[in-house]
Amino acid sequence: MVEKEAEECETRTENTENVKTGVSITSIIVMIVTVIICCSNVLLLEKIVKEAPNCTAFVTFSAYVTIVLQTIVLKPGLLANYTIPLHNYLIITFLFYTTNLSNNMALSYAVDMPTLLIFRSGSLLANMVVSIIAFRRSYSLSKYISVLMVTAGIIVATLASADLKKNSADDATFSVWMTGITMLTYALFGSAVMGVFQEKLFAKFGKKSDEVLFFSHLLGLPAFIFNYSDLAQTIVDFNNFDPVSILGVSFPFLWCCIAVNVVLQSVGIKGIFYLLSEWSSLSVTMVTTLRKFISLLLSIFLFQNPFTLVHWIGTTLVFSGSALFSGIIPLPGGKEKKQ
Repeated sequence: MVEKEAEECETRTENTENVKTGVSITSIIVMIVTVIICCSNVLLLEKIVKEAPNCTAFVTFSAYVTIVLQTIVLKPGLLANYTIPLHNYLIITFLFYTTNLSNNMALSYAVDMPTLLIFRSGSLLANMVVSIIAFRRSYSLSKYISVLMVTAGIIVATLASADLKKNSADDATFSVWMTGITMLTYALFGSAVMGVFQEKLFAKFGKKSDEVLFFSHLLGLPAFIFNYSDLAQTIVDFNNFDPVSILGVSFPFLWCCIAVNVVLQSVGIKGIFYLLSEWSSLSVTMVTTLRKFISLLLSIFLFQNPFTLVHWIGTTLVFSGSALFSGIIPLPGGKEKKQ
């Protein structure tokens, strides 16, 4: 029975490796709205982190609390009537907590937003590697070429950022930056492993995206006890920030920003989880890569982040590889053969 469920999970992903047929209009609308929301949220997050560099753990915690409270209010029966046994969430909860925290906290370790976005676009590479290991899948020639392009682009862009850090900062700052890059590396492959576990759960228990979303957040809340000191200090910093007036009532500016951030983030996460239940994890990875490219451009021009010619070369490789992966750019020489 277990082997049969694994085979069905593998077949489901292989059948959706190329452009999936019969994609609903609803899922396309969800995809477009999710991209817009996620891009807006990335820019707002960058603004918050520039104002309060050590707030990233609090940003992650706020998103968790928002998702849990929202689900309890809108779907109160989910807490008692769930389909997937709770022990199945242990690995997903751990991966979801550590990857989200690592991605956000990397911004507190001298990693700028463009570098983060380029680096995280390597999810294509991570997803393919984990799928090959977990399911022994094979891919078409264009997929392997595209992932090599993405990998090369990330390496080029990361080395360019490393040169900037070495030339403009001391050794201590460079070590902090390397810690941030290490956190991003873990988050990259951790997210890919989590995607495989989600596919297995959906194949075994059905498309329960709301349930997985809720319990992966609820069960992860106790872990934030390890971030207590950072959370407490962020609250103090936010309270001391300059106020803004909303409908005649004054609120600290960063509290307003975090309120908008958690709303956008919760809606964006729900969109991603919905797409994961409708499309394969590789297809959803393509969507997230698109929004990273848009966010990258907006971050460079709106926040004047340093971006050299070498960065642009790396960026071109990353997103050209992503386009080749999705089939937007065909492989020269006609049809490719499946490996």
